[in-house]
Amino acid sequence: MSVNESLAHNCYHPAGEPHIQLRENLSDEQILLLQKICPAGLFTPDSAGRVNVHFQGCLECGCCRLLAGSDALAGWQYPPSGAGLTLRFG
Repeated sequence: MSVNESLAHNCYHPAGEPHIQLRENLSDEQILLLQKICPAGLFTPDSAGRVNVHFQGCLECGCCRLLAGSDALAGWQYPPSGAGLTLRFG
């Protein structure tokens, strides 16, 4: 089973508010790091050079928090109770 097939079995209950907040004015290196380390591919740059975070698909692994740290993230917390990821397989 591929990673994408395994991820498709997960159940997501998005919270109303994002649980990941980025700092303003991230460098190109920070943006590339966030894109590279997120296994769910949540961080995508837009045409204006800003980064969008699609927190609804977060795997809650904390890679962005651990590797990019407070230099790139203004905040990271688990989604509130009843929201977030429910692993179904694997």
